[in-house]
Amino acid sequence: MTFGGVAWAQNRGVKTVEVRIDSPNKQGTWQQAQLGAGYSNDAWRLWSFPWQAEDVGSHKISVRATDNTGTTQTDQRADPVPDGASGWHSVDFAVQ
Repeated sequence: MTFGGVAWAQNRGVKTVEVRIDSPNKQGTWQQAQLGAGYSNDAWRLWSFPWQAEDVGSHKISVRATDNTGTTQTDQRADPVPDGASGWHSVDFAVQ
């Protein structure tokens, strides 16, 4: 299966996107996603991450981006106003 999404860092652009997939028994490691073209520092950047499920059961995918200044998103959530949202985007899912 392939996961995918978009990342955005207004006025800075997106340099990298990393993905971590956790299971109840094991925390995953951060791995580089594949990035689509970067057209400008104000454009969304597409990303994708191919993944082969090995364990049946519950999982969580988390995603973080690093902008072109070298700043990596932290896990601390913040509202978009006034400086833009922060925090890793995470989704729980199950493999059957």
